[in-house]
Amino acid sequence: MPAEAEKPVLKCDTMLVSPRGIAETHGNKAVIFVPAADIERVTLKFGRPEHRPIVSLTIGTLFVLVGILGIIEFIRSMRGYRYEIGMMAFGAIGGTIIFDALKERYFLEVHLKNDVRRLVFSKKAQKSEIDDFCQQASAIYKYRISEAGPASQ
Repeated sequence: MPAEAEKPVLKCDTMLVSPRGIAETHGNKAVIFVPAADIERVTLKFGRPEHRPIVSLTIGTLFVLVGILGIIEFIRSMRGYRYEIGMMAFGAIGGTIIFDALKERYFLEVHLKNDVRRLVFSKKAQKSEIDDFCQQASAIYKYRISEAGPASQ
């Protein structure tokens, strides 16, 4: 236990590595946390970090269609705006879902015993910083971090 307390906490962009595990953070909050005991191996990839892109694209497309119907109803009947504005908000949400499914970023694919988690770097992350971060995490915490080609879709 004292050896774990001496190890530094490594941070790069939205990724944080500590003696407890690896976390994807936004602000001061950990969004996704993977305990160190569960990690088998880690792979650095560049590509689409979405776990199920077809499902996300389908849901996003449905929401965008609802938004388009909201715009059409808004133009056709200028009486009530309550439902049409809500429908347009669904369209905006669908657009962001589609954008997130199609964006390409660097991410860590963490392989657990029974699962795979993808921890995503922001678009500001530079390849050299990520490489240095992975080398430090491998050296200090003994994670097997390998680099792969483009992510499989």
